[in-house]
Amino acid sequence: MKVVLPAQDEPLVLSGGVVNPIWYAFFTALVKRGVLDMPDVDNSTPITNGQVLVFNSTAKKLKPGSN
Repeated sequence: MKVVLPAQDEPLVLSGGVVNPIWYAFFTALVKRGVLDMPDVDNSTPITNGQVLVFNSTAKKLKPGSN
């Protein structure tokens, strides 16, 4: 699922203090995504208990590893 960032000139809050529905949809879509769905996370190897995501500068991706 692709999440599209609203336009730069799209206000976050509308008059009357109401959250803009376009931004609300954007944030809702982000919350529904898991970290493994992000394009810069290598999920080819399952993450096991106790591991963290470590940036791999060669692959330019976050990969499971130890801290």
